[in-house]
Amino acid sequence: MSSVLSVVQTLASFALLISTIVFFHEMGHLIVGKLLGVKALRFSLGFGPKLFGFTVGETEYRFSLLPLGGYVKFAGDNPLEELPPEDRGRGFLEQPPAKKAAIAFAGPAANFIAALGLFFIINAAPHHDLAATVGTVKPQSPAAVGGLRAGDRILTVDGEPVTGWTTLQEKIRSSVDHPGQPLQLHVSRDGREQDVTIIPAVHEETNPLETVKHGRIGISAAARAAEVTVTGPETPASRGGLRTFDLITRLDGQRVANYEALARKLETATAPLKLEVLRRQPVDAPGATLWSEQPVSLEIPAPASAGAYGIEASDLTLFAVQPGSAAAEAGLQRGDRVLSVAGKPALTWYDEVETARHAALARPLAFTVRREGKEVAVTVNQHLKKARDEAGVRVDTPDLGAAPDSAVYSVEPERVLVRWSVPEAVRRSVMDLSGAVRGQALGLARIVTGHISSEAIGGPIMIADVARRAADEGWRAFVYMMGAISVVLGVMNLIPLPVLDGFHVLSAGIEAVRRKPLSLRFREVANVVGIALLLTLMIFAFKNDIVRMAFG
Repeated sequence: MSSVLSVVQTLASFALLISTIVFFHEMGHLIVGKLLGVKALRFSLGFGPKLFGFTVGETEYRFSLLPLGGYVKFAGDNPLEELPPEDRGRGFLEQPPAKKAAIAFAGPAANFIAALGLFFIINAAPHHDLAATVGTVKPQSPAAVGGLRAGDRILTVDGEPVTGWTTLQEKIRSSVDHPGQPLQLHVSRDGREQDVTIIPAVHEETNPLETVKHGRIGISAAARAAEVTVTGPETPASRGGLRTFDLITRLDGQRVANYEALARKLETATAPLKLEVLRRQPVDAPGATLWSEQPVSLEIPAPASAGAYGIEASDLTLFAVQPGSAAAEAGLQRGDRVLSVAGKPALTWYDEVETARHAALARPLAFTVRREGKEVAVTVNQHLKKARDEAGVRVDTPDLGAAPDSAVYSVEPERVLVRWSVPEAVRRSVMDLSGAVRGQALGLARIVTGHISSEAIGGPIMIADVARRAADEGWRAFVYMMGAISVVLGVMNLIPLPVLDGFHVLSAGIEAVRRKPLSLRFREVANVVGIALLLTLMIFAFKNDIVRMAFG
């Protein structure tokens, strides 16, 4: 039953998405054609047999069986059909080049306008965003150097108000336009406001389309869970019975919200500690290992110096090492704390370790780990497995077979309700549209030039799956995806391929230069070639979709 419901939801999401964006596309052709005096005989959503319809004025509006597109039928748009006497002067092919180009371009333009409207709906609606509160500060980062702390609430950046984490990220990322120039942050800390000056670093991000630079200061919105690693067997933590991966819930009777809060309390502490922890115990189960949590009370003796209890976060400690994996073959063990990778200190897992892993692929990768208080050097030759990148292309990806506990990142950040003004919503919508158009155009160019594999081309099955997943995420994700697909349809139709709008625009331009219509023979050949190319592309896209479904 669940599989049937999933199929129904997928088909319904696909039909709604495609029908909406095709409606706007064809409506663009229809409206501009009518405004320019061309007779519209039929407006159809879908192809194939007519399901139902109605006639308004001289135009029939119908819904057809196959919801895979649509069309507008103008009088005189087929050179092989004779135009009735009463329609002469109102046929599409009779129009001057400028009018034909305007009608052809109106479809893609309507898609861009529709996408702009859909993006505006998202941006204008009140929505929840992560609060602009620092969850963690990366060691040695610009934020750490500048004195920013976990728990700081950022109120303004360079005097401009910060409404949420999204706004904060935008201001930090855009600092790359002024390299070396400090950011002035006004923050609220422990109930008092103060200024913090930070000089952002320049960070490069590479995706299948391009490499971009942006500013970065080394903060994240989420705090880490108070799951700890014991640094050695002779530390106060170890002597008091604390174990690696224990989750500290209370310290001296007070609730511990996250590791950052715990670290602040331990930083200057010198007295014995009374801890309450949750300790996971393995429970054997067929084909898997389950965990049960048991409450344990501990007393940690006083350290020799302030804060030196031998406790640190578990975000760089290996929680799971898969049997038979590259990590297991190299001798890595559960509880190993990664100190360095590829000769560089490991400050966070998702920066240094993941970056080095993906750069190394199957080449030897040097790790230094701490095990039972001693440093151990390990060289790993990662296994390669096939996976799909952001463009949907199957590539070789390195598999270490070991990772920290994902529960370390389970602390839910604070959220705030954000309402953007109409001008701000318009600005953001224009930026979303321009970014989507640029990304689609760049992607097409890189496929044509061979920089991105043709495996990235997707068809109706992929669109249906994307639509279903977006619908599962909620109305905002679905509306955004509808806008993105509308941009795809607009850009694709501007390709100067026969039977597409881009070719009609190009043909009109050629006619304007030649000062006479293109020959009937040229149109016939172009249509045949265009249909053949379009069918080939559709078959190729279907093949890619089927391969994705069958092999992932």
